[in-house]
Amino acid sequence: MTRTRTSTATLAFPQGVRRAREAELRGDTVAALQGYEEALLTLESPGTDPRAADLLRWIGTVHRERGETDRAERRYRESLAVAEEIRYRPGVAHALNCLAAIALRRGTLQEAEVHFQRAKRLASQVGEVRLDGMIEQNLGVLYNIRGDLDGAVVHYRAALERFRQARDSEMVGIVLNNLGMLHTDQRQWDEAEQVYEEALEEARREGNLMLENALEVNRAELATAKARWEAAEEASRRARSLAQYRHDRIREAEALKFQAVAERERGRAEQAERLLREAGALAVDADDSLLSAEVARELGDLFQRTGRYEDAKTQLSRALDLFRLIGATVDSSDVESRLERLPVPV
Repeated sequence: MTRTRTSTATLAFPQGVRRAREAELRGDTVAALQGYEEALLTLESPGTDPRAADLLRWIGTVHRERGETDRAERRYRESLAVAEEIRYRPGVAHALNCLAAIALRRGTLQEAEVHFQRAKRLASQVGEVRLDGMIEQNLGVLYNIRGDLDGAVVHYRAALERFRQARDSEMVGIVLNNLGMLHTDQRQWDEAEQVYEEALEEARREGNLMLENALEVNRAELATAKARWEAAEEASRRARSLAQYRHDRIREAEALKFQAVAERERGRAEQAERLLREAGALAVDADDSLLSAEVARELGDLFQRTGRYEDAKTQLSRALDLFRLIGATVDSSDVESRLERLPVPV
């Protein structure tokens, strides 16, 4: 009978893995993918080697960060198959967490929660504190999408506790980023700025471009919420530049969205529409339902302001369908109100 594996700590990874990880952190996703793929090829028996499960998962995560959702899912499922075959329980838990993140992106929240809960049970059984923290922070994202902000805070705080226990400063920064988004949603501007500054300092100190990119996007969102249009545009441009360097289509789409809002609010409707359509195409390409819904809502608002009421209805109706599909109740109610306020043609 195959033994149950609990760790890859006693197995050395090929030397190139460290370089691939460093490339991933500095945002060079091409070099990261190449390094991980080459390391995978050096394994003599990848079908029975727990390192293969880890490498496949890491490859999937780079694809996910690039917005290549189908490729990411394919690698995650390969990772899960290897881990289950050799009873590598930490690998199974990690792969389930990653597949849940894919479901979260696509807006299938029930599927995501099932994967998260199964992963969490396994993580607790094998004593994976860091993984438990990752699952808690992902559950925070899920609760946030559903509009349960109190529940989201509980999960984010639990994640912070796990990561601080594991002394993982990188993941502490990611959770702080999500807490900043939550403060923004609650219009707690000062708290959001404080959290973002703390996380940004950590990201720059560690040379973590992925986190820095996410933080710049969210600083653009905060500036947008505060109607500071120049600051929003500046943060959006920085975020877009980082995203293009990292080949991250989702972060680029998010940056374009906030840049478009800044253009719209300053009366530049044509530029705003161009940017939003570009953002929408990237979101669809990356299979990100939530982002697609958000872009459609902004287009609907733009068209309403410029008197294009039929186009506004089309975009807002699309946004509503997507938000309902995802289960984003707060956003659904917002779009319903916008549709009700549209002028009726006579």
